[in-house]
Amino acid sequence: MNITQELVAFIKSELVDEHVTVTVDTPFESLGLDSFSIIEIILFIERKFGVTLPDKELNKSNLFSASTLAECVQNHLKV
Repeated sequence: MNITQELVAFIKSELVDEHVTVTVDTPFESLGLDSFSIIEIILFIERKFGVTLPDKELNKSNLFSASTLAECVQNHLKV
């Protein structure tokens, strides 16, 4: 399972109602995710992938969807 799929699976199982459709490109905003949900996602990333994202990377464009956030995480795994 890749980073994007892991993020979608986490969001589906932990943050949204089971009847909500979540894809890799579903905007987080449309899922009703609040700041606490975003913190949960960031903590999940830190635990699962051992990556700490710099505060400057936690911006609207990187936190748009699972695919944009996964790309950000992938860039930090290469460093």
